Amino acid sequence: MSAPVHPLETAALRRWRRLRAEGSVAAAQAVLWDALAQEPNLPGVHVALARLRWPGPDYRHWLTWFHQHLQPRVYLELGVEHGHTLALAGPQTRVIGVDPAPKGDPLSRCAGPARLYRRTSADFFADVPSDSGLADTGFDLAFIDGDHSFDTVLDDVIGAERLAAPGAVLLLHDTVPLTAETAGREQRTGFHTGDGWKIVPCLRALRPDLHIVTLPTAPSGLTVVTGLDPSNTLLGERRAAIRESYARLPPDAALSAPSRVLALGLNDPDAMRRWLRQAGGGR
Repeated sequence: MSAPVHPLETAALRRWRRLRAEGSVAAAQAVLWDALAQEPNLPGVHVALARLRWPGPDYRHWLTWFHQHLQPRVYLELGVEHGHTLALAGPQTRVIGVDPAPKGDPLSRCAGPARLYRRTSADFFADVPSDSGLADTGFDLAFIDGDHSFDTVLDDVIGAERLAAPGAVLLLHDTVPLTAETAGREQRTGFHTGDGWKIVPCLRALRPDLHIVTLPTAPSGLTVVTGLDPSNTLLGERRAAIRESYARLPPDAALSAPSRVLALGLNDPDAMRRWLRQAGGGR
């Protein structure tokens, strides 16, 4: 049974819809922020604020776009839950999903061949199943959307890069923090993106060879990475030091200057098409 909706959330969303319909965007945003100042755990208000802040195509639209544009032979997804995003792959794509606790039958709507591994990403990368075929082909497109703690996202990037095919594109979800309360390691709110956003400044600082851009898409951003090099071991070798260093990084700069810290691009398919061409993403 879902938790009852807070009366403050109901009232704030009602006013937000009215003001947005009237074209009063600033006033609508102020209503949402005022509600969060009174009660920081209002998931519906967080989502509304994110959609107001980042208009345009949302992250599922972008996942569909990447599948259609790249036509990947092999798609790897970490954190599949119900399988809604697995189903976005086309019939020509071999789908590999990894999730220790998937919900229902995540493969039921996959159009092409698909396999699900019910284990953590750490276990998966520690002993990549031979029947996944990844050791032979690598992946062309991967989506990391599992545990959103920085430590796990870092390990997932390290593990995934080792399996990247030439021209592979890696997508990282929840990389644009909304508030300090929702962007920390510990979950204290229903809407929670975790501190996985730290992977963006981390990769930009330590791996200048990678091409990185973050789409400001609702509800919490999507970072695109190309130029992956399976032979590069720097992140793995410095893993302990990186984790210790970034554990202390607060979200302040990412919240106040996301364009600078997170390499924000445009939430626009034409701009992404040009970026991919320049970055060498795709086959």
